[in-house]
Amino acid sequence: MTLAPLFAAPPVTQFHAAAAVLALLSGTLVLGLAKGTRTHLALGRLFAVAMLATAVSSFWITGLWPGQFSPIHILSIVTLTTIPLAILARRRGDIKMHARSMVLNYAGLLIAGAFTCAPGRVMHQVVAMIALP
Repeated sequence: MTLAPLFAAPPVTQFHAAAAVLALLSGTLVLGLAKGTRTHLALGRLFAVAMLATAVSSFWITGLWPGQFSPIHILSIVTLTTIPLAILARRRGDIKMHARSMVLNYAGLLIAGAFTCAPGRVMHQVVAMIALP
């Protein structure tokens, strides 16, 4: 693996990748922790912020279809809707809805991550150790 293609990418792509990795790490940890603890709350907040940052920054990345949004941007719209709804569900005491929404957002992150490793994408170049021409 080489990070050279990511360092050569536009700043928004670098930010997007960093936010996604932060969401992946914090989300993985929060799923494995005891629920309702201070650590769960802190990492859950970090996950939510990182997911929202990842979703927002995606709208400036149109490499799949240059200059246009692609179907993967639907996931960003879903994320921008469901993360606040999951937080609201928790505040209202609906733990089942909160948990379901957050787990589905984490699954969406994994699905989107898989698409970013497709040939021709920056992350494919990172994981496949292919240097930029």
